[in-house]
Amino acid sequence: MARIEPERLGRLFDEHAAALGLYARSWCEAPEDVVQEAFVKLAGERNEPERPEAWLYRVVRNQAISASRSFWRRRKRERSVSLTETWFTKTDDRIDAQEAVQLLSELDPETRAVIVARIWGGLTFDEVAKSQGCSIATVHRRYQAGLQRLQERIEPSWIAPKTI
Repeated sequence: MARIEPERLGRLFDEHAAALGLYARSWCEAPEDVVQEAFVKLAGERNEPERPEAWLYRVVRNQAISASRSFWRRRKRERSVSLTETWFTKTDDRIDAQEAVQLLSELDPETRAVIVARIWGGLTFDEVAKSQGCSIATVHRRYQAGLQRLQERIEPSWIAPKTI
C-alpha cells in the first residue's frame, strides 16, 4: 500500500472527526487537538492502514490517554485549584441532542467509549476491542450494559399521551 491520498484523508476527516472528538472526550480535555494529531500522524504514515477508521480510533484513544496523563501531571505540579470542567460543553454543536450528551456523560468512560465508537464511529466489535485493548466479549458486555442503562434512563422520561 502507498501513502493515503489527500482527498481520502479529507473525506475521512469530514466523516469521522466529530465522532473521534466525542470519543476522545472520554479521556482528555482537548479532544480537537488529539483528533488533529491523529490525522497528521495518519498523513505521515508510509502505508495507509488496512482500515484507517479503526486505526484512527486506536491512535486517538492512546493520544487522549497520554494527553490526560500529561494534563493531570501538569495540574498536580502547578498545584492550582480550579473548577472542574464538565465532560461535554453545552455549546458543543456537533452533537444533535443535549439529552443524549447528558445521558452519555453519566456512563463510565469505558462504556461510553464503546458506545461512541460503535454507534458514531461505525466500528465493529472487533475493532473496538482492538482499539481499547480488551476482548470482544468485554466490549460486547460494556455495549449491552451501556445501552441498557441508557434505555432505563430514557424510558421513564417519556410518558405516553393519554387518549380519550
